[in-house]
Amino acid sequence: MLSPLKNYRILIVDADLNLAQVLKAMLSDMGFSDVHITHSGAEAIKLIHKQAFDFIITEWNTEQIDGIGLIEFIRLNPRSPNPTLPIIMLTGRAEQIDVTLARNYGINEYVIKPFTVKSIYSRLERIIEHPRSFVVSKGFVGPDRRVKDKKGETKQERRTRKNLPELKPKEVSKAISESSDVPKIWLPDFSLKMKLGKNIHLNDFITEEILVQSQSAINSIMNDSLGWIKDNINDLKRLYNDLSTSTAPESVIVEISNVLLTINSRAGTFGYTRAAQILYILYLFIRNKFNVKDEGHHLVIKKHIEVLQVIFGNQMSGDGGVIGEQIASELKTLIEKYNIT
Repeated sequence: MLSPLKNYRILIVDADLNLAQVLKAMLSDMGFSDVHITHSGAEAIKLIHKQAFDFIITEWNTEQIDGIGLIEFIRLNPRSPNPTLPIIMLTGRAEQIDVTLARNYGINEYVIKPFTVKSIYSRLERIIEHPRSFVVSKGFVGPDRRVKDKKGETKQERRTRKNLPELKPKEVSKAISESSDVPKIWLPDFSLKMKLGKNIHLNDFITEEILVQSQSAINSIMNDSLGWIKDNINDLKRLYNDLSTSTAPESVIVEISNVLLTINSRAGTFGYTRAAQILYILYLFIRNKFNVKDEGHHLVIKKHIEVLQVIFGNQMSGDGGVIGEQIASELKTLIEKYNIT
């Protein structure tokens, strides 16, 4: 029997084209053959006008228009061809403030990089097998946001109005343009589920064995990923050197943050877990604490870069064992010394 997964058209939007290709390979191994890639949010908008996609997987950091801008266009812009298009955000941004912001813009699912085959599959299963009601209100357009009850269990937001029976993009667009104080809620849309066929489930085609094989295929390109990461570290060194000479250090700090997220995503995806932890701690420091006038803060960045060069130069995958623990402890002591926790 031919797999119905070939009937799904998917768009990946990510400035990291290498990692986008990795994701495409994952999806291909699962059975999704119609997968398109772009590095630009602006280009993604052009593509969704040219052809209909079943869902989008987007990074936050994309070129020209970022992932949030892309989501905002899809959900709210009158020129959007489908405001109900399912959107998965796959990003290195793991802070709760970012997760909440993306949900408030109307994403369906949020996946934090580094990612695995299973983490991607679980989100695909949610949007295909378990779609949520779609909401149009004055302050929000998107799938009904999940909330936690007192026991910590996931449930839907309580709505008093009766759900509308069928989700139609044109009706949703009309409801958005009306900007009514009264929210409209549509029943879950099972059109993606129907592409599988009656009484058929995603795991009938994407078995545990296929997931394991797909992850093994990704792990096989670890050596290639090491070259990408080393190039990123060279970019990081250059940007760090630019900090002291730049007339616009704020823009350099943003670039450093983006490079750190890129390396973190690549490192974690390909098994360098200790390095990924170190990278994200440095990212949080750069984003939330860094003072360009503080020499101690510059020293923290310099030391982290040196440590990363050692880790990747010696191909210290995993947690790095005893040496990895020692490195992490030394960096923690350095951070505490300059009171930047």
